[in-house]
Amino acid sequence: MNAESQPTALRPFVGGRPPHLPCGPGDIQADVLLPGDPDRVRLLAGMLDDVTDFGRRREFAIVSGRYKGHPLTICSSGIGGPSTEIALVELAMLGAKRVIRIGGMSSLVDDIPTGSFVSAADAIGATGVTQLYSATPSEAQPADLELCESLCAAARSRGLAIRKGTVATTDSYYLGQDRPFRDDIDAAATHPGQLEIFRKRGAVGVDMECQVVLSVSRRIGLKAACLLGVHGNRATNDWLVDYESTQRNLLHIAGAALSQSCTTPNETKE
Repeated sequence: MNAESQPTALRPFVGGRPPHLPCGPGDIQADVLLPGDPDRVRLLAGMLDDVTDFGRRREFAIVSGRYKGHPLTICSSGIGGPSTEIALVELAMLGAKRVIRIGGMSSLVDDIPTGSFVSAADAIGATGVTQLYSATPSEAQPADLELCESLCAAARSRGLAIRKGTVATTDSYYLGQDRPFRDDIDAAATHPGQLEIFRKRGAVGVDMECQVVLSVSRRIGLKAACLLGVHGNRATNDWLVDYESTQRNLLHIAGAALSQSCTTPNETKE
C-alpha cells in the first residue's frame, strides 16, 4: 500500500474511495439527486439510460446514468442529518457540483394536498448538523434560487401541482413531529405544539433532511435545492398510500430542471 492509499483517522479514504459511499474517483456526475431510501435508487435507475450501478454500502446506494441524455448520479442519503451530511461531503469530494434532494414531506397546511409537490425556497428547524455547518443556524437556510425556480417550472410544464415555500426540518420523526411514541400516550401531552411552532414560523411542510442539505451544501460549495412530494397532510390527516407515481415524477421534475439549467454545466465522466 503506497502513501497515497494509506488511510488515516483524519481522512479515511483508500485509493480516493471514501469510507461510506460505494464509489470512487470518476464515478460521480456533477449533478446528483438525493432520495432518502436506497430502495428508491433502484426504482429511479430504471428510468435512466446507460446506467452504472455502484452498489450499496449501509444506507448509501448509488447509480450514474443519463436522464434524457443528461448525465446524472442518484445517491440515497438515508434518514436524517448525520447520514445526509456524510453523503453530501463525500459526493462533493468526488466531484458533485449541484444536488437536489428528492423525497417526501408532510404538509402543514390543508391547501397543499397529498400527491402535490413543494420546492423548498428555504428551510428552518433545529437540526444538529446545521448547528455545526451554518454561522446562522437559527435563520432560514436558503436554496439555490435558480434551481428552486427551475423545479417549479419543470413541474408546471408537466401539469403537476407545485408550491414554493419554507420547509421545517426536524431530527425527530415521533415527538418532534407531534406523533405518539406509545399507543397509550398522546404526543400532545408530552411534546405539545411542535408543528404549530413550525407553522407560526411560516413553514408549509416538515421533513428530516432539507435544512441539512441546504446548510451543508452552502458551507462546502454545492448548489442545492429540495423537491418534495407530499405523502402526508398533518392538517387533514390524509396519508398517500401509493407513493410510486410521486417518486417517478420527482425524477422527471428534477431531471428536467437540471438539464434545462446551465449555471453549472455537467461534465460527463467516462
